[in-house]
Amino acid sequence: MPISSFEQLLEGQRLPAQPSRAIVRSEYGYFLRRLAVAGLSRAILMVGGATAYAAFEGETWWKGFIRAFETVTTLGSAGTPSSLGGQITEIVVITLGLGTLLYLLGTITELLVTGHLNGLLQARKMQRRIADLHDHYLICGFGRVGHRIARRLQQADVPFVVIDENPDVREHMEEMGVLHVDGRASDDDVLCEAGIMRARAVITCVDSDAENIFVTITARALRPDIEIVARAAEEPTEQKLIRAGANDVVSPYKASGDTMARLALDVSGERDRGRPVDVNADGQPEGRVADLDPAG
Repeated sequence: MPISSFEQLLEGQRLPAQPSRAIVRSEYGYFLRRLAVAGLSRAILMVGGATAYAAFEGETWWKGFIRAFETVTTLGSAGTPSSLGGQITEIVVITLGLGTLLYLLGTITELLVTGHLNGLLQARKMQRRIADLHDHYLICGFGRVGHRIARRLQQADVPFVVIDENPDVREHMEEMGVLHVDGRASDDDVLCEAGIMRARAVITCVDSDAENIFVTITARALRPDIEIVARAAEEPTEQKLIRAGANDVVSPYKASGDTMARLALDVSGERDRGRPVDVNADGQPEGRVADLDPAG
């Protein structure tokens, strides 16, 4: 159906999507810098105005400061300066004072209108919750393997933090209610933000073998005593991960291949480990799904 002009107008007025926490942290720093600039500008204006008033009006510097303060705050109780220099100073102080005030109001308005305030508060809350964790697990990567690991840890009621830089999985992580940090798991700052110095183990299951090696090296350098479990897609990567510092290496493709071979060879007890999918009229399972779960 064609979109009406009114619907097009509404479409144009929609707020942007919620930014990532990495962007939120950047915006938070940007917001603080703008506040600092506004505060510094006001301080310079006050000092400069006090000095000018003291010189032109023949007053003490403190009286000049009081006059500058009352001018900037638009109180006006100090009266109009008698000298031409003082009057010019008053005009300059009022103009620049209004400029810094508008700059400060613009910064706050921009923060509210762009919808980042809620993201800032959520990011700060998330950081506080992560900072309170101890003996938790770090899951590096939230692909199919990482998602499965997160589900199992949730079921076991074990604290963990997910690290992933892919914005496409952020909404899914938030739906699951997991603590997460946006960024590359091979970054020292990201691992520290996730609490690696207080963590119990690191599980690196990024889709890239090279990235898993980098994560392992970085984690081992930060915490020589931490347990590291790594995922390997290619067989040559297994030895590289061990040399990089991983304690255990798991190959999902090799594990699935071994399980499928045991099922095909009808190894005793292998089929009983699967989950029944369909049940016939006699109550017997017509098919099972093997989860590669030793505890199953």
